[in-house]
Amino acid sequence: MQSVGDGAVVLLTDTGQLFTCNETTEAFLSKLDGQRTFSDVIELLGVEFDTDSATLSNDFGGLARQLLDEQIIRRVN
Repeated sequence: MQSVGDGAVVLLTDTGQLFTCNETTEAFLSKLDGQRTFSDVIELLGVEFDTDSATLSNDFGGLARQLLDEQIIRRVN
């Protein structure tokens, strides 16, 4: 992922696909490190955006599903 202006681009090195994303998606992706749980990420975003966890869970839950479907992120067990 590389920040560019008001968002970021993500290059999937195995396929060469390039995805652009807005600042909100960039904030979410920047918190993913393979160690944090979804709840951990939501907590960090709550501090960053000064928003309650329930709202963020709903909003970012949908985003996470989209990113999983597009294979931009993957689940780590």
